[in-house]
Amino acid sequence: MKRPALYIGLPYILGLLIASRLDILSWSVMLLAALGVIVYRRSVWKYVVLSTLSCLIACCCYWNHDTAAQNQKSLAGLEVTFTGKIIRKTAYASGNADYLLQGRIDRNDIPAKVELFIDQDDFNYGDVLTFSGRPKKIESSYLFDSESYARAENLFLCFDLETGTEIIQVQPIEKQTVSSMIFHWRNRMTERIRQHMPEDSAAMLIGMLFGDKSGMRHSLKTSLYRTGIGHILAVSGLHLDFLAMCISWILEKCRAGRKLQFLLILPVCSLFVICAGETVSVKRACIMILLSQSAKIVFRQTDAFNSLAIAMLILGAENPFVIHSPAFWLSCSGAFGIGAAAQSMTKDFPQKEFYHLVLKDLTAFSCTFLILLPVSVLWFREISLISPLSNLFLVPVCMVSLLTGVLAVCFGCEGRIAECFLHLADVLNHSILEISDFFAGMSWTHASADSKTAVFVIWTGAGLVLLCQLLFRNKKLTAVSAVTALAVTGISVSLERLSQAEDLKIAVLGEDGQCLLAVRHGSDSVLLDLTGNYYAPDYAGIYLERAGVQHLESLYLCRPKEKMIRRYQEYLAFLPPEELWMMKRSESVTWPDCEICFAEQGELLFHGAKIEVSQKQVRLEYAGKIFLCKNDRSEISETPDILTVYGTCRTIQPECGILLLTGGSEAYLPDAHTYLEENNLEITISENGRCRVRRLYDAD
Repeated sequence: MKRPALYIGLPYILGLLIASRLDILSWSVMLLAALGVIVYRRSVWKYVVLSTLSCLIACCCYWNHDTAAQNQKSLAGLEVTFTGKIIRKTAYASGNADYLLQGRIDRNDIPAKVELFIDQDDFNYGDVLTFSGRPKKIESSYLFDSESYARAENLFLCFDLETGTEIIQVQPIEKQTVSSMIFHWRNRMTERIRQHMPEDSAAMLIGMLFGDKSGMRHSLKTSLYRTGIGHILAVSGLHLDFLAMCISWILEKCRAGRKLQFLLILPVCSLFVICAGETVSVKRACIMILLSQSAKIVFRQTDAFNSLAIAMLILGAENPFVIHSPAFWLSCSGAFGIGAAAQSMTKDFPQKEFYHLVLKDLTAFSCTFLILLPVSVLWFREISLISPLSNLFLVPVCMVSLLTGVLAVCFGCEGRIAECFLHLADVLNHSILEISDFFAGMSWTHASADSKTAVFVIWTGAGLVLLCQLLFRNKKLTAVSAVTALAVTGISVSLERLSQAEDLKIAVLGEDGQCLLAVRHGSDSVLLDLTGNYYAPDYAGIYLERAGVQHLESLYLCRPKEKMIRRYQEYLAFLPPEELWMMKRSESVTWPDCEICFAEQGELLFHGAKIEVSQKQVRLEYAGKIFLCKNDRSEISETPDILTVYGTCRTIQPECGILLLTGGSEAYLPDAHTYLEENNLEITISENGRCRVRRLYDAD
């Protein structure tokens, strides 16, 4: 067979997926399918048995790791002592730091990887810390799916200031290792780049060089992702392929032999993996490049699909929980799209004229975009619709900027020569960011990926396109089926939006009794911040992105604070409100292109809904239904249909159809219409007056 690794690698990943769901039905269907293939075509029974065994081994590996994970989770809330080495550090301007440590927990001497968040940033990579406290499980929230991301790294417990963590002993690193030296060198280069370049350009270059996005503004990352070139910030196959190509070109000019080329590229790629933080995407790229280079030694030519299957097998064997990583699926899907699907679809393209090459590249990027689309709608709130074009024209510029950054790093990011390279990188990055900001502010360049209908139709369409290719092996028919699937997706999403055109949606957002209301109708919205929480802009930005809101009429702040307003300006950079209403006067607030108003009470009409706003209460009336959101201590003189109380509710509230208590209350029990200690809920009021509630977390 031409691709023998497929019969081991892909079934292994399939086994990990089945084991993660503990789906006995899936196992039964797979075994029946394998038996059917053997009966239908007995000549392939060896490959079927091999694939089945690979799948079974993967299940056993996953269940073994899952047992170890459950042992760690069982220690949550218990007083334990942990000793481990710092393997990652993220320092913040506030003086706090987030550490990732690998070590052991004293109870039953359990090996574990834990996260430590404390107000000390003076510990370094490689230091061994011993501390005690009560760890807690890493859980997802509306803001971020922390559990899935942490699980992909075998991380299940975290210690922080709230758990009373106490540092018992600190043992500084005694002997520098390769990893620690690279870590400190990367920190020095990062600091020097920030000294010689403007903030945004430096943050972009650091992201491209080292994959570190911690210093990037939210709006900066949003503009790059909406333009479709956000993958340049994740050091991956693109960077490593570029590096390997440059090294190979230099070695070929020096007439180096195949073995010498492999022996030189091997350590360079290995050091690059360490420098990039040993992410899944860069390890996948490293494996595939080394397979490609090793094939030259024995005068063979590697197959991208075969190499990808081997890389997936190695990554899955190293860490069975890698299937929970979006980086794994995006990296593998992108590699398949570029190395296999795009190559197959464009191999017969003419290359006589320049426009032929442009058309070929555009087709390749479009093919890769379609391959990535089913994965993107599962992991991201938005998808870029101009990704093929932006990758065709902007990624080459990014690669030139990356090359100048690499040359600057080679000179230590100091001196006139390094400053010249950094200046050139600044010019290129500034141009890229200007273009990205321009297109990111346009509604047609991106689309919300929050629709369940879109997810279902896209995945169904992807399955049908794959089936069409396997059955007919016709590129034109495959292309037509892909375009048809996209058209059906667009029509389905449009029909879904039309069916909800007259619905009014009220989202109750926040955490720990806080309250931010987002009222939307179609693609229009109004924000009403009643409590002034520091993270309210995060919730507002995420909800508006997921909902596909394109127009923000007003932002009401009942407790305006200067720092919070600056965060709103950052998170609403591409969706600024037409009016900013503040319930308390503050002369120092400025917001370009936004009318700032002051009033203790406000009233507005929003698509047929009458909204009344005060410092402690919001009243909304629509389709004969009354929605009331109030402070736990404020009195009301009516019985609303939907009542939301923020803060801890200490008194009995009037009878109503739906009751939401963001801070909880001992006087109530949760039932079909009572939601205790819950926010991040969305209430829909239909034109006919029907009301329903859905959770914006885990139920999505």
